[in-house]
Amino acid sequence: MRVLDLQQLLGDFTNKLKGNAITDAKIYVEKDGYLEEVRRIEIHENNIIGKRRGSGLRLVMKSQNEKRLLLDPGMMKDY
Repeated sequence: MRVLDLQQLLGDFTNKLKGNAITDAKIYVEKDGYLEEVRRIEIHENNIIGKRRGSGLRLVMKSQNEKRLLLDPGMMKDY
């Protein structure tokens, strides 16, 4: 997934209904069957000569490392 894909996905929720609940939703990542809240988002850059534009960048979401919310086994499927 690219940042553009994430922007489009979130835009589908936020652009149609301004002020809806999704704009205040917390962001979680799934780890080992649990949801962990994202505590920080970083941009990592790798400047390798000859790489195509954008291939040296990654957006990294760092989580709390607290197993707070257990996911239902039916929701762990990778789509």
